[in-house]
Amino acid sequence: MKHLLRILLLALVLSATGTFEVSAQNPAQSKKYKKKAQAAKKKKKDPYTPVYHDADSDKDGVPDSRDQCIRTPRGEPVTTFGCPYDVDFDGIFDYEDSCKNEAGPRENFGCPWGDRDGDGIMDNVDDCPDVAGLKMYKGCPDTDGDGIPDNKDKCPKVPGIVKFEGCPPPYSDIDGDGVEDYNDLCPSTPGAKTNRGCPELKPAEKAALQKAFDNLLFESGSDVIVSSSYQSLDDLAKVLRNNLKFGLLIEGHTDNVGDDDANLDLSKRRAISVKNYLISKGVAAARLTTDGFGENKPVGTNDTPEGRTKNRRVEMNILQ
Repeated sequence: MKHLLRILLLALVLSATGTFEVSAQNPAQSKKYKKKAQAAKKKKKDPYTPVYHDADSDKDGVPDSRDQCIRTPRGEPVTTFGCPYDVDFDGIFDYEDSCKNEAGPRENFGCPWGDRDGDGIMDNVDDCPDVAGLKMYKGCPDTDGDGIPDNKDKCPKVPGIVKFEGCPPPYSDIDGDGVEDYNDLCPSTPGAKTNRGCPELKPAEKAALQKAFDNLLFESGSDVIVSSSYQSLDDLAKVLRNNLKFGLLIEGHTDNVGDDDANLDLSKRRAISVKNYLISKGVAAARLTTDGFGENKPVGTNDTPEGRTKNRRVEMNILQ
């Protein structure tokens, strides 16, 4: 009886401490029960221990926990970070990049912008990407040379004015000299077509104007007048001082070599240089008008040295 009570008491203590194990009188049998108990304990899960499942949403072999691109299309090769390859490093994955080996913007499907018309202006900023044009007109030409680019000119082959969207205004010739008012430098005074609607000059005056035009030279790429041009400009100033009813329109022009904007600026500065020289020789500033057209109004071809020389000019027209 005492032996039985001791066994029961020991069983209660072991049960209370959580170390109770089934045992048998036979040591071999006890070892068998012990193995079963250990195996059952291993299978038992702690209900309070969370279980994590590292999913792979896009099935690319990279678990979501370290996949930086979890929506990669099925079957697309990826890096160790789970993102598709971008060979040209333009920020557009190869599977959506039309030019995998050339960097380009997304709006052009990963391809670099081209220049279809070969005018040096990329297609993305060229308003006329299929027709060669000028930078000053955002890649569009000005065929009639009226200062209105063809894409905004309703009469691209006939000089016109802005008010009529590039077309000439209704026929008007106030002085009746056969030169329409919009193109007549002297619209109130009859003149010759060869002199842009202004009266013909006396032979001596015409010779002085032509001489100033022929001998006017500037330092290369500059608005500085070469000293050899001073004498002919002095003669022109004398003509203007002796004919106070005359004014002078001075227009600067360049060839097409170099940047369009720089050429336009240079043509304007050269015209102003001539004006300032004549002012220094006693001609009133109010009688002198300047403008610059850059490469926009060539008188010769820009494909030959001779043609480009003709285009690098300052035109001077007597106004009345």
